[in-house]
Amino acid sequence: MSSGAPLNREQFDPGITQSYTGELRRIINRDGTFNVRRKGWSLKDVHVYQLLLSLSWPAFMGLVLALFIVVNAAFAGLYLAAGLENLSGAQASTRAESVLNAFFFSVQTLTTVGYGTISPKGVAANAIASVEAMMGVMGFAFAAGLLYGRFSRPSARILFSSKAIIAPFRDGRSVQFRIANRRSNAIVNLEATVLLMTVESDGGHQKRSYVRLELERSNVYFLPLTWTIVHPITESSPLYTVTPERLAERSAELLVLINGFDDTFSQVVNARTSYRWDEILWGARFTPAFHADERGELVLDLGRIDDTVPAGL
Repeated sequence: MSSGAPLNREQFDPGITQSYTGELRRIINRDGTFNVRRKGWSLKDVHVYQLLLSLSWPAFMGLVLALFIVVNAAFAGLYLAAGLENLSGAQASTRAESVLNAFFFSVQTLTTVGYGTISPKGVAANAIASVEAMMGVMGFAFAAGLLYGRFSRPSARILFSSKAIIAPFRDGRSVQFRIANRRSNAIVNLEATVLLMTVESDGGHQKRSYVRLELERSNVYFLPLTWTIVHPITESSPLYTVTPERLAERSAELLVLINGFDDTFSQVVNARTSYRWDEILWGARFTPAFHADERGELVLDLGRIDDTVPAGL
């Protein structure tokens, strides 16, 4: 194989820029997020609802808990500033117990539980309690909307094989990777798009080049099992004459986009990932990740999606 042949035969920008300075690890991270860190933004650019919907579940629950504690601590401070004698039943033998009583009264007021063991008296304490009760009603309504939005938002849980492979295909070779649906819901009319990105040096600057790889089959109707996505390395392929060393020299990366229709939510969902040059295994073949059991039913083993055996090229 000649290692000097060009990897790309067409130039276009899929939206991730062509020219840049410095060194980059990759374009798309394995979890589908883009390798981009924003600077120069201000608070007016932040959409709170969108941000809270996009947070991971641990981060979201941690933020809710932190806000709950901070808000109640702030109102407890207001009750203490107004005088603990304005909270009937809150007096205690120690200062720490008094502070805790004010905090727990704030929790009861914010959540509208109202056990009745502690109650406000006087204009100041009742005014603070009224404001807190209103904030509690509005806050929990907002939190309920967020929870509904997070649970009802459609998303694809596509499992990608950890490596792409260079495998025998018909009378030649191919690039392959495998996907499966992590969930039991139906995703139909799936379409795959694969781009090859390489880096060239251009006058001291790095320049990315992109080419869309032709797939043996770019779409399937159903995904109850696995789908092995294959790019045949024919004479028209930009990978026809390349070697592992050449892919490494050009920092090659396969950019993958999967689109499908979620039958449960009746909405289009998508998933992304990428395979760097060092995540491509040469001379391997995927082994089946499913089998038929004694009842004649197909059993999919998601833990075997990465299983391969050596295969000569």
